[in-house]
This record gives sequence, structure tokens and C-alpha cells, in this order.
Amino acid sequence: MINFNDIGLWHFVSELDVIEVTSVGNVEVRITAADGAVLLSGTYIPVDGVVRVYHLHKLLSPLIISVSATFTITVGGVSKTVHVVQSRIAVTETAADFLPSFFLTTVMTERDTALGRKELLTLLPIEATVPDVVAVALYWNGTQVVTSSHTLASGLTTGAVTEVDVSAARMADTTLGTLVGYTVTCGERRAAYRVRKLPTAEVAMLMRNAFGAWEAVYFCGMTERAPEYTRETAPVNGSLRLYNLEETDMMKCWTGPLRPSGVALTRDLARSRDVVLLEHGVASDEVVVTAVEVKHTTADSDISDMTVTWRRSSLVSARLVPVRTPKLFDDTFDETYN
Repeated sequence: MINFNDIGLWHFVSELDVIEVTSVGNVEVRITAADGAVLLSGTYIPVDGVVRVYHLHKLLSPLIISVSATFTITVGGVSKTVHVVQSRIAVTETAADFLPSFFLTTVMTERDTALGRKELLTLLPIEATVPDVVAVALYWNGTQVVTSSHTLASGLTTGAVTEVDVSAARMADTTLGTLVGYTVTCGERRAAYRVRKLPTAEVAMLMRNAFGAWEAVYFCGMTERAPEYTRETAPVNGSLRLYNLEETDMMKCWTGPLRPSGVALTRDLARSRDVVLLEHGVASDEVVVTAVEVKHTTADSDISDMTVTWRRSSLVSARLVPVRTPKLFDDTFDETYN
């Protein structure tokens, strides 16, 4: 809950779930979108000198397509323009405190990654001067660990959402040695990665996290295919006929053993509404997550292994991938310097 007088320029949508107004008389409340569309308009009667407008999170959150949107809140003739940041969870800090200090992710611990995996970080800088996004990488050359600094993004604009590719491939440098880890920073923001030789992920997905930013999730465990068939029959001319058959290609993926960072990402996937498959590092088919099992404990002996059940959003969900004779320049060829 937030008092109207305390509303500033930047807020998480969860902060604005309940707006309180102190008044002895009736209060007119109006909320409009950036395009002028009226989202809420009404006159409220105070109870004990207080008016509260509830459940604004449900009103505003679906209208924030990606990370943030601008709304105008007018109470009793006083208008405030607010930049509202998506948050499908309640953050214990205000957006004004969080945004200059953290990337837009729920992962607060070191992540595991590998060469060939796509890693994205998104930030929404609101500070007057925005520093560069820099990665300090660690390499093992056979005798010692050496470091090297890489500038990943520069010239960032205040108030503009910036997505940065922080994949391990951008830091790889065989002349320095084997990449074993790196830390990405931007001012106070920090994200650490441990580079390992991880099992090949049969399925990978891109999803919008709790803040509406894209992040990748990799499934290194087992994959189960459980196609479902819906058959509709009817008697025709004295015989039973199948007049409709629908196939739904359902997939159930296991994450494999997860560290705390992987648990946070998988829980974000469970609450995400926008999910696409990630194939060869490129977003492909849109999918619908139909069920998740994300139970985990704090026991030292517990190793989280979560499952996600999904299907392609296309009504023709079954897919055939033709197998051709391998060629020199097939879909695995790196065209970076072509």
C-alpha cells in the first residue's frame, strides 16, 4: 500500500497495488495510459477519512507488455505521471532503490553456464550517469588464473531498458587460457557466472521473467514425450466413424540438478506468460507451459530437480525434422565471419 502523496517517478507495479488517499470528502480517481486510454475512473467515498483503491496490480500489470510502461494517476485534480516497472512478485525494496543496484532478474547468486549457451541480462538505469556494462573474466592457463576485462555495452541512456548479451562466448579467449568464470557489473549491479562443461541441453527456452525481461532456461535432464489424442466418433449409416482427430504433442522436461540460481530461473519460468523455444541460440516457436513441479527445500542434502510440461502454441503441435546427409556447411556452421 502506498499513499498518493508518496508516489514518485519510478515504481514497481506491485508497489501500486493499493493506493491510499487521505480525504474528508469524496475523491475522484482516474488512471490513464500513455496513449490517453482511460483505465479507471470513479468517485470514491472515504471511510474514517481514508480512501483506498485496491487491486491495481491486476489492472496495470497486463498492460506492461515488456519491462515498463507509463501511466498518469489523477486524484482530486492532482496528476502524477509514473513509470511503472513490471513485477510479478513483491520486491522488498522500492523500484527507486532497486533499479540502480540490480539487474532485472530474480537470480541473486552465482549462475552456471557453458560455452554455447545464451545468457542475457537486462537493466533499467535511472541514475543520472550510467556506467558501462563490464565483464571481468577469469582464465586458467595451466599454471595460474589470469583476468581480463571486457566492455559489453556502453553509452547507455537513463530511463531506457537495455538488454545485454553476456554469453560466455563473448569472453572466450584461447590466447589467455580456458574461461572458468566471469562477473558482469554496471555500477552497483553485479552478476556472477561459473563456466563449466555442462551436459548438452536437449531443450532450451527464452522466457520473460518476473520483471518482463528475457532470460534463458536450459533443461539438462530427461525429456518425456507424451502425445495426447482426442478422438470424436459418431454413428453414420449404421457404422461408427471417426470424424475428428486432434493430436497434442506434450513434452515434459527435467531441469537436472539445480543450484539456487537455477531454482530462481525455473520458478520465473513457472510464472511466465511469454515463453519461446531457443534453438541454436535463436528464438523459435512460441510454447505454452501447461504444468510445473518446482517444489524444493532448504535441506543441505536436497538437490532440486524440477519439471516443466509444455507444448507448442500452434494447433499443429507435432513436428517432423527431416534427417539429411550431413554437409560441410550445415546448420551448425558458424557464419559470424562469413
